[in-house]
Amino acid sequence: MTIRLRLALVYSTILALTLVVFGITLYTIQSRDTLISLERDLVQSSNTLTEALLRTDIAIVIRNPFAIDSPPPKSFNDLSDDQPFQSLHEREIVRILDSDGKLVVSPFGMEEDALPLSDAAMTSMHHNETHFENQVVSGENMLIYNRPIFVNDDLVYILQVARSLTERDRTLSSLASTLTIAGLVTTGTAFVIGWVLSGVALRPIDRITQTAHEIGEAHDLTRRVQHTGKQDEVGQLANTFN
Repeated sequence: MTIRLRLALVYSTILALTLVVFGITLYTIQSRDTLISLERDLVQSSNTLTEALLRTDIAIVIRNPFAIDSPPPKSFNDLSDDQPFQSLHEREIVRILDSDGKLVVSPFGMEEDALPLSDAAMTSMHHNETHFENQVVSGENMLIYNRPIFVNDDLVYILQVARSLTERDRTLSSLASTLTIAGLVTTGTAFVIGWVLSGVALRPIDRITQTAHEIGEAHDLTRRVQHTGKQDEVGQLANTFN
């Protein structure tokens, strides 16, 4: 392997490693920040909805424990005409469960509107702790924020506010693709530039080598290497040879 090729490879490798570290750092920061932003939005929405829910008659929501057949879930229109329930963001999915984790209120009052609630989340609810979890709903990755609502030290509601992660995942995937393509193009360009620059830097040495070869063949020790550049390492080599 020639020195020129080694220099070009070293230059492009250093740049490639720098780009990899930069890309991983940027992707990690973007992934974390977007998730934190989503979580913050869900918490804020849950605060508003909790306040509205506590203004609602509890009997409207809680199932009758002595009823043989559980009634179907109620819709938001049946629950309350409070502004937070009537002006929900389109991207936010809201469900209200009873203390047993059964759906009691959904936008259209249908059982199939229920969102997953894991055992770990249910345990957190009874300990009055909020719980974030990622769940796949109808083939779509979703971030679900589960919040317990206590009245007089009793768990009466479980509020679920969810947001689809599809847009975020698509954005991160696009970012990863962009960083990969940009990194490959930049590294390839750097290799070409490194190859050209190393050729320019090594050209005086090539002339010295060619002159030395010609002197050796002609046995003309009066001939000198012509070097008019700076007195750097190459200039010192030419002077020493002369």
